[in-house]
Amino acid sequence: MITIDWKERLDKDTLDYLENKLPNKDYDFDIIFNAYPERVNGKIPSEVITYVSRTLVSKMGKTHVKYLPFYRHLWFKKGEVGRNGFITMMSRLLPKKPELYMPLFEEAMESGTPSDLSPLLERVFLPLLRKKPNEYLPVVYKWDANPNPEIPKATVNLLIKLMRREADSIDGIVAHYVNQWLKPLEESQLNHITLMRALYKIDLDKYMQVWKEHGHLRDPETVEILCASVIDWDPQIEEFVQTWTLSGNARVKKAAMTAQRTLQKRKKKVKS
Repeated sequence: MITIDWKERLDKDTLDYLENKLPNKDYDFDIIFNAYPERVNGKIPSEVITYVSRTLVSKMGKTHVKYLPFYRHLWFKKGEVGRNGFITMMSRLLPKKPELYMPLFEEAMESGTPSDLSPLLERVFLPLLRKKPNEYLPVVYKWDANPNPEIPKATVNLLIKLMRREADSIDGIVAHYVNQWLKPLEESQLNHITLMRALYKIDLDKYMQVWKEHGHLRDPETVEILCASVIDWDPQIEEFVQTWTLSGNARVKKAAMTAQRTLQKRKKKVKS
């Protein structure tokens, strides 16, 4: 926890940086907190970086629009410290002017590692999704088609977090993905499986509804996704899977046989 004395010093040094260094394109904002005496695993505590970043945005006021090169520098040039600062700042700035900051946010996504994408999306974009789902869900859905496989993967994980927090979002999200099952999904099929397995844990009734609506199909893509999503035994699911095991389609039969083994194991536990 940051002491009152250190908060006062950080406030003072943040204001000095904002008035005397940032206008001169000195983007090394870590000068504000490098003197902080405590370290966690040899690093400045994240709460200090968060505090300074929030203070910077607060003291910028309406002038925040002038500093796009600064935010970009933080993400691309200042390592972990800079990226933590960028995420905190964007969580405050993107809601204020999405038309200005969205391109920079998506640029950061494109260059982010998997470990970057999770906090970037959760801390910056999840609050927007919860507040204005109709406005921001279409933006998220566009990321499905991104050629960088890590972005669609991170997108699904973001939507799962939304589903956990906002039950009203579940039907629309599930429909968006299920509607894609009749086309080749290739590597992205794994993301659909992840979503379905999460749906099972979030809302079993809605998970079973997907099975009831699609369990009669013979499309390999649909069958593979449903079969790979099997977690526990259910008599209705077992009936669908049993039918698929008799299929002449190699993909359908293979997926069904794997699911059948899972069901049999789970059934034994239920019956024991």
